[in-house]
Amino acid sequence: MKFRPLFILSPFVILVFFLLICGCISSPSLSGNPDSAGITILVDDPHALDMVQNLGREYENKTGVSVSIKQVQSTGDDVASHQKGDLLIAGISRIPVYASKGRLEPLNTFLSTNSTVNWSVIERPSLNMVGEYPEHTGTIYALPFSQDALGIVYRSDLLDDPKESAAFCITYGYPLGVPGSYSELKDIAEFFSRNSSNLAGIGFAGLGGSDPISSPWLSIVTSYGSAISGASDKAAGTWNSSRTVTAMTAMRNLSRYEPSGAEKWGDKDVAIALDSGTIAMGVTWFSQFPDIQSAAEEHNLSFGYIPLPGEITADGSFRAITVRIDGIGLLKDGSQDRAKEFLTWFYSPAVQFSLAESGHQPALLTVLDSYPYLNMNPFNRALPESMRVGVSAEKGQYADEVRNVTENAVNAIISPEGNVSQEEILKILDTSAGVIDSIRQGGVSKP
Repeated sequence: MKFRPLFILSPFVILVFFLLICGCISSPSLSGNPDSAGITILVDDPHALDMVQNLGREYENKTGVSVSIKQVQSTGDDVASHQKGDLLIAGISRIPVYASKGRLEPLNTFLSTNSTVNWSVIERPSLNMVGEYPEHTGTIYALPFSQDALGIVYRSDLLDDPKESAAFCITYGYPLGVPGSYSELKDIAEFFSRNSSNLAGIGFAGLGGSDPISSPWLSIVTSYGSAISGASDKAAGTWNSSRTVTAMTAMRNLSRYEPSGAEKWGDKDVAIALDSGTIAMGVTWFSQFPDIQSAAEEHNLSFGYIPLPGEITADGSFRAITVRIDGIGLLKDGSQDRAKEFLTWFYSPAVQFSLAESGHQPALLTVLDSYPYLNMNPFNRALPESMRVGVSAEKGQYADEVRNVTENAVNAIISPEGNVSQEEILKILDTSAGVIDSIRQGGVSKP
């Protein structure tokens, strides 16, 4: 699992890069009087608040335009009591709700006419995932503001050790390397699970922990060719299919190589387990990687970073990775001009690259594909690849209810207290598929 050496860039090369993408490395000139009314940003994701506040201060310092940030908390089809603002920042599940209620302005014309923020500079899979509503219509209501994906952290002192590699090859009949499938990931987790040294092969956030959304179950389900719902937007026939049964069996088998009690882990527990050397591999978000890397350097540990794999099944090859995206859109009752000026500033290469330097992931292709970004740290190379095969959980009005039903079903299947048969797995999925379809039809979830 070795990586090629990082490119060593001279100051001249870096300077040329910035001259190419940033002009003279200056912020875009903004029209309007700095003394005029400011801009109001509504934030419908509390996890994004710190990032937005920092950007607001930077924007004020650069332009003289005052920025007011208001946190809104809405659920279901409520759209934060229709608070007024110029821009909205919300999670991928909430953008469709605001769009369906007529709160957001379509961005197609803006993307077709703006010289800085247009169709060619934004990563298209992320754009469609977070901003398109209804799906497959081509109408965009939000741009990717921040993005994140699940990935793998591994102990390179173990997985890159030639002696371990030779022993693995003898045991499993193929070389130890970057796992190309969940079957191979399971083999690696099994190989490095060693009771004698209190080492578990893998660890990830559990559905009973503080961060259930960080569980890789959705990545596994979709990488086995299944999904929560099919083309007809119904869970019945897809969620309760043989593909999901196979995926859940794989998920349960992988969970067996976690430490005891990992079903109640959150993201912080994964990082602690990596830092303490109790797991050989961890699955967590790219946004956690900077802190994990800093801790590794502080404790003289060596970690590697790779994307999640896919799977080869009898029905074909599939790969999807769970992602989190916050979108930013124009509110209809706000100032379109001031909002568009902010977007033009935010999606400039200089600001997007600065975002990457501060530990966040950019959405601009010229930054994502640049050598300075790719070589900024050991894990940036894996992020664009992950986002391009990204998948998210339920979106829209009933997102929270549907997510709870699916998580409860998965938790019942992989629970360490029992050994559920495949027939029992199918029964659990049958029941939850019926509840999901009832919820989407406006029904009430049954306990």
